Formats: sequence, structure tokens, C-alpha cells
Amino acid sequence: MSVIAINTRLVVPGKLDGIGWFTLETVQRMISAHPEHEFHLLFDRNPPSELFPGENVTLHWVWPPARRPLLVDAWMDWGVPRVLRKIKADIFLSPDGFLSRKTQVPQVAVQHDLNFEHHPEWLPKSVSKHYRHRFPDAASRAVRLATVSQFSAQDISERYDVDRAQIDVVYNGAGAAYHQPLGVNSEQAAVAIRNRFSKGLPFFVFVGTQHPRKNLKGLLAAFETYRNQGGEWSLLLVGTPLWRRRGFDATSALKGVPPSIAAHVHQTGWLPQSDLAAVLAASGAMVFIPWFEGFGIPLLEAFSAGTPAIHSNRTSLPEVAQGAGLEVDPGDPDSVAEAMLRMEREPALRAHLIEKGRDRADDFSWDRTARLLWGCLSKAAEQCGLDWKEPKERP
Repeated sequence: MSVIAINTRLVVPGKLDGIGWFTLETVQRMISAHPEHEFHLLFDRNPPSELFPGENVTLHWVWPPARRPLLVDAWMDWGVPRVLRKIKADIFLSPDGFLSRKTQVPQVAVQHDLNFEHHPEWLPKSVSKHYRHRFPDAASRAVRLATVSQFSAQDISERYDVDRAQIDVVYNGAGAAYHQPLGVNSEQAAVAIRNRFSKGLPFFVFVGTQHPRKNLKGLLAAFETYRNQGGEWSLLLVGTPLWRRRGFDATSALKGVPPSIAAHVHQTGWLPQSDLAAVLAASGAMVFIPWFEGFGIPLLEAFSAGTPAIHSNRTSLPEVAQGAGLEVDPGDPDSVAEAMLRMEREPALRAHLIEKGRDRADDFSWDRTARLLWGCLSKAAEQCGLDWKEPKERP
């Protein structure tokens, strides 16, 4: 038996984003698949105990609440080491990319992408500075690293001078709610979704945290061109701002859009997975044209739900899509608008992309993600001389 501690501070019910979902889905599966090990989950707020049942699980509320850079440092360098000592941890896994500077326990970090290194202006200055200081430090301390695409693995290796052989690619998955049988979403159900969210009109959908790298300004510029060229669908924005800061949200971006166009843009805020799956299935197509993605879970969710997608030709997205969507230049609103018009006016194209997207979605699952992450942990344990199989003698 080994004692495995895991940073689960981003598993916050009702506020789960990409890293939160990654953590929840993989940790639940590893706990279930490996009852021979003892898991200790570290939260910075009241732990959601209902999400992690099991006799081999202990949940810890670790002070302080790590919601600002200085508090993240305190949590990682003061709170976490205290718990690791107390439980006699054998290894520490951190799915949010940060590691402790004050422990001798072997550590594994999952660093999803390095967008802040390429474009620090996309984050508030204090947050950007914090990431650019702590991530390279974590990369140097980690026994092994994991990331979510070949693109990110190469980027981390080159940027932080990490041996590529020490980085494991652990692709994301999509929740079971998105994998719906063909034909299950009737026209009646789609009409109900349109009535609820888009005033009864067909719509394109964008899903993601509102953040400059998501290119909402470019999306809105493309939508304006699309409408001016005779397009009739609306645009639905799903997600909330990552930071309450001017220029970092959809409301700010919409101020530059003519009222006649903005009237056809609707925001839902954050949606639970079941509602999001229904929205995707009812939409005409996803438009997902960020500047930078380590993986791009919304694209995979669209494929899983049978939703054709227009996606950026940048960073990891061509790797994830593998030709299953319409690839566009996120810096060229005219080409995005043209793709949107094609989605509206070419049913055969939509049907073809739906089939290709479903096929591509079959290549990914959270079960596979959890197995790959466990493989990374196992390699780290072997490198450190840990015995994953034999019970550990305790005083």
C-alpha cells in the first residue's frame, strides 16, 4: 500500500472548469480502480465528501483558502507540507500544475498549457507573474510531469528545458452526459432548448471560460459578418468570466458590437453538465476559435454530443480534431463567417462532420485519461523506488 496525496482544490461543485473536471473525473476513477492504496485529497474549502466515496479515501480541509497568488503560495508551501508530513505521504499529485517548495515528498504535476508564457497580457499582471514564477519551478521539482496534448508536452519541454521523456501525455475525456445515442434528441427537445436560451431561433454555441485567449472579440466580429451576409442563426455564449475585470469578459466585448447584432447574442452563464449536453445537442454548430488551447475540452464535448464544430487552427486543436471539424484561422473573421454560413446552408456538410466528430470522440474517454494518469504516477513511483504493491509497514 502507498499513501497518495492529491491536490483537489479546484473541484468546486457548481464552478467546475477544465482542470476541475479533469481532477474530478480522474481522481474518482483512480480511487475506485486502486483500493490497495490510500488516497488523501486536499481541499482549500469544505470538501465535497459526496463526490469521493470509498474506504480508501480521506478528505482534508487545508488552510488557507487558495484563491489569490499569495494564498496559493501559502497553501502549497505551508498548508500542504503539514498534511503530507502528518499522513506520511509517499507521493503528491497536483493536477493544477503547482507544486510545493517546502516538502521532500516526491511530486507529480499536471501542467495543462503555458498560455501565460506566450501571452502574459491575457492574465491580470499579478496572476501572470505568479504563473511564470511557479510553473517553471514546479517543472524543475517534479519527478515526472503530465500534460494533455502532444503540443503542450513539446511546449513544456522546450520552454522549461525538461526531458521530453519525463512528460506523459494524458488526453482529456468527455463526460457520459455528452455521449448520447443517435436520434435521442428529438426536434421537440431542440425547440424547447431554443425557446429557453435563444428566443426560439437556431443557434451557434461557444463554450468556455470568458478569457482573452478564448478570442471572444474575434468570434463576435465573425458573427457580425455572418449576420451581415444573410446568416439567420443566433449565437449562444456558455460560460462565466474567469476574472471580474474590464475587457476580460463577454459583456465588455459586446460593447463593440452594433445593437442589431448584439440582440442575437445570448449568454447562459455556467451550466451544469446535463444542461450543457442538451444545449450542444440542440445547437446548429459549435464555434470554438481560441488563440491558445492545451487541449480544448469543449471541442471534444461537441463531437461527443453530435454537434458539428468550427475550430481554430492553432496550438492543440488540430491535434484533437484530426480533421473532424472545419478548421479556420482565428485571426480571420471573414473565414470564420464563411464557415458559419456553410454550417447553416449545407446540411450534408453538417451531417458529414457530425459522423466524423462522433468517430473522433470515440478515441477519448475519462477512463482512458485516468489510466494514463495512473501510468504517469506509477512511473514516478518506480523512479523514486516506491513499492506500489507490497503493504507499507507502519509504526
